[in-house]
Amino acid sequence: MVEIISSHFDRQLFYLCQEQLKIIMSKLHYFKRYLLIIDRLRSRSSSFLELQEYVILKLENEETNINFEYSVRTFERDKKDIAALFGIFIQYDRKDKSYYIDEEEIEDQSVTRMIDAFSIHHALQEGNKLSPSIFLENRKSLGTEHIHGMIHAIQNGVMLKFTHQKHWVNEIKQREVKPIAIKESQQRWYLIAWDKKDGNIKTFGLDRISNLMITDTKFKPIPYNIEKTFQHAFGVVTNEAAVKIILEFSWQQGNYMKSFPLHESQSILEDNEDRVLIELFIHPTNDFIMELLKYGEDVKVLEPQSLIDTMKNRIEKVAKLYQ
Repeated sequence: MVEIISSHFDRQLFYLCQEQLKIIMSKLHYFKRYLLIIDRLRSRSSSFLELQEYVILKLENEETNINFEYSVRTFERDKKDIAALFGIFIQYDRKDKSYYIDEEEIEDQSVTRMIDAFSIHHALQEGNKLSPSIFLENRKSLGTEHIHGMIHAIQNGVMLKFTHQKHWVNEIKQREVKPIAIKESQQRWYLIAWDKKDGNIKTFGLDRISNLMITDTKFKPIPYNIEKTFQHAFGVVTNEAAVKIILEFSWQQGNYMKSFPLHESQSILEDNEDRVLIELFIHPTNDFIMELLKYGEDVKVLEPQSLIDTMKNRIEKVAKLYQ
């Protein structure tokens, strides 16, 4: 199984199984059309004629020298393929004589993430003609060029060799690993793999990897529940026990937190003109502490006491830097 995980901010874990990926690759020629249909029917219901006009227009705009046709027969075939590939079932409203997709019925979050990414990519492609109106960050994570090779190794169950250097250590080490999954967190990518050196499963930042080599050494699938491992994670570290955390946000910042949750476990305990209280159940790691610190005076930890003490200590150390 190929696993590509993304935090949500994901903080949502993001998975692609090997079977899905193989089917997608074999149907790459049709893939863009499937995503156009899904993107359209997620946002608005459409009759077949409306959908036909939309698909043809979009495809012809990208391939100016090709005339496209889109028939009812092709659409019926596409509906079956979309259901098989993504688990998304296109519904028909007999009263309005229109097709639609119920967003709440899409259970696989990886599908939602993939479609959202396509929507953004497609919008940016169309926006190239209006480039002065679109501004993207130049900052990007290093090491993403390794992703394709790592996915190949995961798919085919072959070991990887690479050079690795931690951020806080000057020593460079050679690694030989059994790749299990790829995880994204805070715009950085990580490889989850079994390390031959000590037999432990570890996380390797792709930006610290060089000289990647895909070997011919096969290995059997490793029994490892990735979803369970990262269920309560904020980032990639899970070595602390998950705990209930209650945070108090200012009303202004609280509105932002409601629209963009810190974690999938987030729930609203109180919401009024003075404050917004949220509850989480996560590992209180350094990544999470750094996340809280960026909100400054707009957030206060109410529980647990251990996290309150840690925040006080960090804030005192920061204050001393400016004395």
